[in-house]
Amino acid sequence: MNKPVRTRFAPSPTGLLHIGGVRTALFSYLFAKANKGQFILRLEDTDRERFVEAGIEQIIKSLDWVGVHPDEGVWYEEKPGSHGPYVQSKRLPHYQDLAKRLVDSDLAYYSSISPEEFTSLREKAIIEKRPFVYKQSMEPNMVPDSTEGLPIRLKVPDGKTLWSDQLRGDFTVDNSQIDDFVLIKADGYPTYNFANVVDDHLMEISHVIRGDEFISSTAKHALLFDLLGFDRPYWVHLAPILGPDGKKKLSKRDGDVDVLEYEKKGYLKEALINFLALLGWNDGTEQEIFSMTELINKFSIERIQKSPAAFDVARLDWMNGEYIRSLSIDELAGIISPFVPAEWLSDREYFKKVLSLDAERLKRLDEASYVMEIFFQKPVIDQSLLTQKNTLTEISSWLKDISSILMGTNFDLEELETALRGYASKHEVNVGNLFYALRIALTGRTQAPGLFDIILTLGKTETLKRIKAIYE
Repeated sequence: MNKPVRTRFAPSPTGLLHIGGVRTALFSYLFAKANKGQFILRLEDTDRERFVEAGIEQIIKSLDWVGVHPDEGVWYEEKPGSHGPYVQSKRLPHYQDLAKRLVDSDLAYYSSISPEEFTSLREKAIIEKRPFVYKQSMEPNMVPDSTEGLPIRLKVPDGKTLWSDQLRGDFTVDNSQIDDFVLIKADGYPTYNFANVVDDHLMEISHVIRGDEFISSTAKHALLFDLLGFDRPYWVHLAPILGPDGKKKLSKRDGDVDVLEYEKKGYLKEALINFLALLGWNDGTEQEIFSMTELINKFSIERIQKSPAAFDVARLDWMNGEYIRSLSIDELAGIISPFVPAEWLSDREYFKKVLSLDAERLKRLDEASYVMEIFFQKPVIDQSLLTQKNTLTEISSWLKDISSILMGTNFDLEELETALRGYASKHEVNVGNLFYALRIALTGRTQAPGLFDIILTLGKTETLKRIKAIYE
């Protein structure tokens, strides 16, 4: 097969798009762009019982946020292309016509077995401890008066089906193990196995990149491509994403949640895309930070890993912190605003001054409110924390003396440091203990910016106010 690269992401809107789905969409997108091809977004909505209307909007918003935009297909307004519509429920005539063509060629048949009879046959197989593979020979002997409302099943031929995966090599499946699966359901809608084959052909998809949960179904897809006289696409099945322990598949508890939750938590889309790209792919170097352009330029199927990758939240947080620190203070102030109280923004220059101190400590934008609050509101002092190294009497004496010293300074860095260290030396006070007590008095925390940065940012009035609150 030698034709232009066209990939697709074809989620089913039966729920919200989670992180594993975004990784699949990203790999399809990167491969298309790396090969000057096109990326299509298609919705497979033929499971009407589980269809969730809100799922469509969430899928589009999620891909839009991370910057994985289709060249064709479903979007806020459908992106133009000559292969639409791109929603399966709007393409029913395609499936019905092709299914009837298979029936007319004696490659498929109308199935008249009732749900109750089918269940009975399956339960009997379970009792007898043998595989249940439905074949036309199991159909009721009675010929139905009408085929209206009857599902259509593929008549799986004898022999074997061979297919190849670009990552995992060749597969062979004995057709005796493939049941005569349903193509068109009783409600007139196609099954996933049929619709995705028809759409991939009609939309000229060259490469199908998807999760490895579809490996067990691919023999059916290969068989359908052949029986319909269609060229097969190249298949690439991605290894799953595992939880942090590297043992079981990623769950909601471990991070496989609504993608937009990552936006709400303050992850930058660039960091999330970078992180997901490295879950199962690498460029063969030690590089860890990639722009989207770099990912596109370097991406190839050959560098996709066959083994599962673990979802390490600590690594994502580190990477997000790297992206945060790459921003200017003005840029960071702009995107962090929704994550902090509005009143903090009234003095923009002071806000940016505080942010410049705390940016190094941020891993997510939603941490900003906690990290920065010591500069905007009086801290709550834990007496046990304050007196961890010295008694309250000793600390109160030091702070009272220091208040007097600070009152007489011009409050510049060199003068402050000389005054505080001079006091510790003169009164034989351990300078580390003195600075610790000052830090707790000013912030209520052991983890904060440097002591003198805190003092200079708070200013003389607020610094003295907080110190006096300890001994008065």
